[in-house]
Amino acid sequence: MKARIVLAFLIISLAACAPAAIPVSPTNTSMPTSTSTLVPPTLTLELTPALATPLPTNPMIPIMTPDAPQVARWKEYQAELAKVLLSGYSSALYRYALCEWDILGRSDQIVYVWALCAAAEGENAGLPAVIHLNADGSVQDVKVPEINNATWDSQIREMFPADVREKIGLYTSLSPSFSFSVRAQEMESHLEYRQTHSNEPPLIILSATPVQ
Repeated sequence: MKARIVLAFLIISLAACAPAAIPVSPTNTSMPTSTSTLVPPTLTLELTPALATPLPTNPMIPIMTPDAPQVARWKEYQAELAKVLLSGYSSALYRYALCEWDILGRSDQIVYVWALCAAAEGENAGLPAVIHLNADGSVQDVKVPEINNATWDSQIREMFPADVREKIGLYTSLSPSFSFSVRAQEMESHLEYRQTHSNEPPLIILSATPVQ
């Protein structure tokens, strides 16, 4: 069965190679015409049917393989990401939500990710996130930028280092049809697959699991 998904696609302007802003026409929202401040459009797209097997991760995407503690705590990462990304919906949704995420960078006890979370009811969100860890590797908290047209660029520049900001652009699309980037398609398809295969871990965890 096809589901509908609403994602916040986030386009980050970079110092010397900022991509052009995607034209979007959301209801009752005035979009800026200048490319100096890019904002995350909200798109409504239909998912393809769940795959018989999950798509493999794209080896060309410059993401980090999770370490052993991150693999062991993946359900904790998922729960904390869902709690924050789906905070705008009913508080009960995140308890049963599923998430995919890619690790884009790490600095001491801070992990930078792109996360995509979905609830069974169809509520969904995709955002870059900053995960703060405790000394034992457990998740202390998760921070995401507010979807605010006026402050989006400044939030992204304050929260994420330059190399991470470059990677965030891999999860947006410049296609006139607003199709997902290759990596975002993989994450979305695997997320839908997991809705009927509850024991399947996220792609990021599979990437660190030896093939049997």
